[in-house]
Amino acid sequence: MAHTYKWRTSPDILARLIDGNDIKTWRTRRVTLKPNEACTFIVNGQLSPIFSDQSISQIGGGFPRYLASLMRATAAERHVLFGMTGPFDLAVPYQVINEDGEEFSGHVRLRLQMLKEDLPKMLNYFANHAPTITRKDLTHLLHEHLNHRLIATAYATSNGNESFRDELFQSSFAMKAEVLLRPHLAALGLTFHNAYLVTDVTSNERLAAHQRATQQHLGHERVNAEATQEAIEMRQAVALRTIECEIEVARAKIRGDQTLEAEAKLKELRTLEALWRSEDERSQRLAMESERQKQVRMEQALEMFNAVQAAKRQRETPI
Repeated sequence: MAHTYKWRTSPDILARLIDGNDIKTWRTRRVTLKPNEACTFIVNGQLSPIFSDQSISQIGGGFPRYLASLMRATAAERHVLFGMTGPFDLAVPYQVINEDGEEFSGHVRLRLQMLKEDLPKMLNYFANHAPTITRKDLTHLLHEHLNHRLIATAYATSNGNESFRDELFQSSFAMKAEVLLRPHLAALGLTFHNAYLVTDVTSNERLAAHQRATQQHLGHERVNAEATQEAIEMRQAVALRTIECEIEVARAKIRGDQTLEAEAKLKELRTLEALWRSEDERSQRLAMESERQKQVRMEQALEMFNAVQAAKRQRETPI
């Protein structure tokens, strides 16, 4: 019974070249290729047809092959080349400094694909590198090429930081990236689909953000100061109004006290006036009574005088 062989043990693996003679087991090995996977055999320098979306048995190992290797009846060189033919994304970081000394950083997002018929071109890479290529390996391979040939030129010819995120700049950047990378990627059997530039926050943008945040903070402080000042003015107005009300109450109380005092004095004066009027009337009554008694006494005196005179005349009259 054949054992399943897994050539892709990590999602980051894009292609792998294995030596079939290194697979030495008593059981044969087979591999099941998915629709986005392909493989080809290199036997003594000759390429076999490219396989995909199928199960391939006897890629290595097995007792018959072991006996054939002892009898030197097997191929001297036997390799199996695997590749992932689905599209994949690649993020290549960059860091450049423009003519003004401003530092820019970010990454270039590439959409690439290895077509089934281009799988044998991957041998150009494995001729000078390890037998496994991952996204990290491909990023390292394209890093210097992109930084010096594409990124530095893009930042040198740009007019300002704002253009890096414009649709026109991104379209122009994608076309330049395709023209620049096509020969390099074609040698590896990779097809270019798209590219766009992702720029991190620049120092000018940080400064603008800081200025905007400072202005917002100052605006908040200004609003808070105005609100505090308005609250102080309101408290001051309330305090002044309270003082005015207290003064009016005090004045009203003083006026009330003065009114009560005046009324008390007026009542006292009226009492004295009534007393004086009573005494005056009594004096007048006494004076009138004295005058009447004097008049009575005078009348009595006159009557007595007249009586005395009459008596005197009677005495003087001869008989």
